Amino acid sequence: MNNDLKAKLVEIPVKILALIIAFMVILRFAYVFYNFLEDPFHEPAALSEEAVKHVMVSLILLELLALTLRFLIHDIIDPNLLLITVLTALGREIIILDLKEVDYTKIIALGLVFAITIFGLHILKQRDSEV
Repeated sequence: MNNDLKAKLVEIPVKILALIIAFMVILRFAYVFYNFLEDPFHEPAALSEEAVKHVMVSLILLELLALTLRFLIHDIIDPNLLLITVLTALGREIIILDLKEVDYTKIIALGLVFAITIFGLHILKQRDSEV
């Protein structure tokens, strides 16, 4: 009975935090969508770099929202889904980088996050092969 109470005391703040994250992701998505609607295409009428950035950020936000909602509904975090989301978010961030005006610390940080993610994937696959 005492363990159930402790589990509930831990579960409640985690659920509240997940709801706050979901709300923040939805607000950010709304901001990105509104910003895109203000000026979607520049002269000439073509898909501009800014529009591509908005689409990529929107896709990343939707994946984060899907992860958060999955956690809220099923109370599980699938590590494979988490790693796939991180890798696709990193890939999209690399795609929208402007190499002419990029800060090299950002490239180093992206590389570090990518290396940590690959290492996590290696550990996950190693653990699955042992089981």
